[in-house]
Amino acid sequence: MLVSIDSWGGKMMTKQRIALISLIGILVFGLLLSGQLVYKNKWVNGTLTQESQQIQGVLSAKIASHDGQSEILVQTSQIDNLQKASLQLQKISGMRPIRYVDQRTPELERIFQQMQFPVQEGIAKGNFTQMEQTLRELADKNNVTLNLAMDNAAIYLTLTQDESQLVAVLERHGQGTFLPSEGNTKGNSVE
Repeated sequence: MLVSIDSWGGKMMTKQRIALISLIGILVFGLLLSGQLVYKNKWVNGTLTQESQQIQGVLSAKIASHDGQSEILVQTSQIDNLQKASLQLQKISGMRPIRYVDQRTPELERIFQQMQFPVQEGIAKGNFTQMEQTLRELADKNNVTLNLAMDNAAIYLTLTQDESQLVAVLERHGQGTFLPSEGNTKGNSVE
């Protein structure tokens, strides 16, 4: 009889130990998860915000989620050197893609759409000198200031008219580092 009581008591102790270990495991997992969230929201976003504000023309940057994917939203004002700003942002973004939120107007969007044909032709055929000439003619015709730069990875294009500016990084090889830029609307504001 003593053996069965001890056996039953041993089973109870084992169940209590398993429950206690499970509870401790859940608590540790919860602490690690909350630590990761605090790290991401405070440390990474804080560092990103602080470092991005050192870049000329960048008002703010933050990590955001779009369709379940993490990306960096970068609010711009007037960027003079988009290529330099983009390379600096790449260094601080980690592996997250970057999306510019600019100060565009419908007029600048219309002109940019007209520029898509020569830009895509330039990328496909490699006739960048002709592309640049065509883009400058379109900008002059529409009284818009065009700032254009290029490297092996992308074409960096800004269209400026008065206080408005459209910013676009057009990747040459579809790397996915830069996402299509957007105009600053109420929902796109980066704080």
